[in-house]
Amino acid sequence: KPSRRLSRHEPSQLLAAMACPCLFCFDGKPPPPNVAQSNPKYAAMLRYKDNQTPFAISMMDAPAKEPLACVATSCTICCGLPAIYYRKTVLEQYGRGVEDFVCCQGYFPGFCGIEPATFCPGSMLGLVLEGCCCPTISLSITRIFLMDVRQLHPDPVDYQLIGFSNACQVLSCVCDILACFMEDLRQLADLIDCIADLITCSVMGCMGAQIECELKGAAPMAVQMDR
Repeated sequence: KPSRRLSRHEPSQLLAAMACPCLFCFDGKPPPPNVAQSNPKYAAMLRYKDNQTPFAISMMDAPAKEPLACVATSCTICCGLPAIYYRKTVLEQYGRGVEDFVCCQGYFPGFCGIEPATFCPGSMLGLVLEGCCCPTISLSITRIFLMDVRQLHPDPVDYQLIGFSNACQVLSCVCDILACFMEDLRQLADLIDCIADLITCSVMGCMGAQIECELKGAAPMAVQMDR
């Protein structure tokens, strides 16, 4: 039986139907200590739960507060401009500017003999390359750095939004792999790719708006990187 083609209105309807209820399936709490001990990434997340200061606004509410920053980040995150802009701005406000830049700000450990922190330290070229090659990771690193220097803890909804976005990307990868062996799944895989990317861009828009709110409401601090 031939597969039915989706109408041009169905992708947006599916996006809304999937996103709204699924978001609340993700825990709004940081990972428990027993899980964090087995995964360095979770251990880093656990560190921030004891910080005393909340963000000026949650990622969920940030778009209403800074709609321009949200839309601009969502629409241009793929080319890396927001990642470059916010990393440079945060480093200037809380340190010595680009001079304090290292790849991933030292948050990613070395692997296979490769040390990311040794790539183009203090270089505007390195900052641009990171922002353009890994825009979503780069923007997330900027947010983590901001959490470190200002001792911020995230809102529970922040965990849910980021977890939902990551889960959608994993689902997208799984569907792409299955579509390599099952031709009938190709159209569905393409649709899920599109939905996952739209969700990720939307979450990055919320993140950009949150960073913008935090920068506007905070006084500059002289912070030296020690990573």
